[in-house]
Amino acid sequence: MCDSFVALPTATTTGTTLAAKNADCEINEAQAVLHLPRRRYPEGATLRATHIVIPQARETHEVLLDKSFWTWGGEIGLNEHGLAVGNEAIFSNAAERQDGLITGDLLRLMLERAKTCEEAVEVFTQALERFGQGGNCELRGNAHFDSSYLVSDLSSAVVIETAGRHWVVRPVDGVGAISNAMTIGGDWERCSSGLPGTGNLGRIDFQARFEDMAKVAAAGSRQRHGVARSWLEEHRGHIDLRCMADLLRQHGDGYDPTEGEVCTNICMHAGPYPSRFWQACGAMIMDAGPKGSMAWVTATSGTCVSIFKPVYFGATMPDTGPTPREIFTEGSLWWRHELLHRRAMADFHTLGQEIRADFERLEEGFFAEGRSLIAAPAREKTEFMEQCWRRAAEATDRWIGLLERRNTGYRHKGYAALWDRFDRAAAMPSVQ
Repeated sequence: MCDSFVALPTATTTGTTLAAKNADCEINEAQAVLHLPRRRYPEGATLRATHIVIPQARETHEVLLDKSFWTWGGEIGLNEHGLAVGNEAIFSNAAERQDGLITGDLLRLMLERAKTCEEAVEVFTQALERFGQGGNCELRGNAHFDSSYLVSDLSSAVVIETAGRHWVVRPVDGVGAISNAMTIGGDWERCSSGLPGTGNLGRIDFQARFEDMAKVAAAGSRQRHGVARSWLEEHRGHIDLRCMADLLRQHGDGYDPTEGEVCTNICMHAGPYPSRFWQACGAMIMDAGPKGSMAWVTATSGTCVSIFKPVYFGATMPDTGPTPREIFTEGSLWWRHELLHRRAMADFHTLGQEIRADFERLEEGFFAEGRSLIAAPAREKTEFMEQCWRRAAEATDRWIGLLERRNTGYRHKGYAALWDRFDRAAAMPSVQ
């Protein structure tokens, strides 16, 4: 369950395209942030995606990618040309069961092979029609679902929605958002050839024809999409990094993570219900403009108790330790932060606010200086990144120490049982 959104230059105070996403994954589905270099490949080279092997391109672009540890593809990313993509699981009555490319694979292909929205649509549609989308998309389960994408470049954005190998595309007007539901009815601009109902029968309503409404309702998708759309429209013309970060951390009035079978907040937290074994496991804000592009990443779970840190193209990304896995990984940034995140959730209303206030002061300093270095020499960018990531780690370690001494426990029995179950599954050091 995820939420992606974008604001084009006419809607931002930066005059650049700002795109963002929370990657909502299973509780122990650790995320890795990769900096993939530009590469050339010999003719005939192949790549192993998550489930299938396909031909490799002759050249791939430099990419910043947030991904689940077990997939080839990613949840959200940005390339050196300012192309940004966020993806969503959506539910249709035409999902294929056989192995193909999964949602994240198609996202990574667009980032590695396209420079603009127009090129990304071509890369995407050719790959989808040739290889299909299918195969398990869940860490612990065996879920098959279709996908949607919010794709943006320096001046435009589009939404792509799919049902099996069928697809439609609609342009974004200024601001846009997608969640785990279809949003394109009959207002699409392009569609796949052979789409049912597009011949002599007229213009098909894609959502009405293909969407599985029961699954959409169970995911709280309409409510989250409505929150994001309202937020973006309210702030249109005044959207900046802080605005995007605040939207990624949105909680409704009176929010309590122990209550409700359906999550309707943008900042998603796991809860003691079978439908709520999901949380924001990583987040990214992407800033793309004519002077260059960069990303701000948490590289940790719990967006509201995380710190956005800068990542630049053409510079060396700080070391985040060994690639995290499903089991607690000593030395991994993602798992180190879980020692804070899971303790903070034990007293969310008090600790969450205290941590957020402390982290936001640090983050504001990063935001204030970070954008000015987009076109700076590689050495300056690398030094600034190292400084920010080190200070964020120090702040996190300080809070871990404070929470250990507070010895906070979960008051809600069902919530305590949820975290005990997943802590044990991950061989997690005791946090209760």
